Amino acid sequence: MGPMDAALKAMESAASFYSKDLEALPEEQILNSAGGSARKPVDFTYEVGLINRQVAARLRGDEPPASPEGDDWWVAPEELRSKAAIAAYIAEGCQEIIAAACALPAEEIGKMIGSPGRERPAYALVQFASMHTMYHDAQLNFIQSLSGDSKMHWF
Repeated sequence: MGPMDAALKAMESAASFYSKDLEALPEEQILNSAGGSARKPVDFTYEVGLINRQVAARLRGDEPPASPEGDDWWVAPEELRSKAAIAAYIAEGCQEIIAAACALPAEEIGKMIGSPGRERPAYALVQFASMHTMYHDAQLNFIQSLSGDSKMHWF
């Protein structure tokens, strides 16, 4: 298995895990802050979806979608502030990366692609996206556990 194959497997797993954990949360918990001051799951899920779309665009050689202006660029817009809308948004963003990575010719999986602050090989961008997705999935798991849900929803 090559580096892109490994990165794709990690991204596919991260997408599946995130989707299942998001589905396991009630909409009320997705739209509200755990403890009153933590980031809302809808917002960090929006962040993941946006970053994944930016990575996919870079893999395709397209101009990535811009992040909204301001310090709270990661706050989900009003049209994504429902469980159904944010679940579709994250799933689509993950699938964009998978499709873009699968479309790369074998000789381009190691090509250097610009990302904020540095260049990385194409496969490393996919690895980053899977790690970032799982990082925020852990936050979903923590919120589940705070509410007494200790089940593993990945299976």
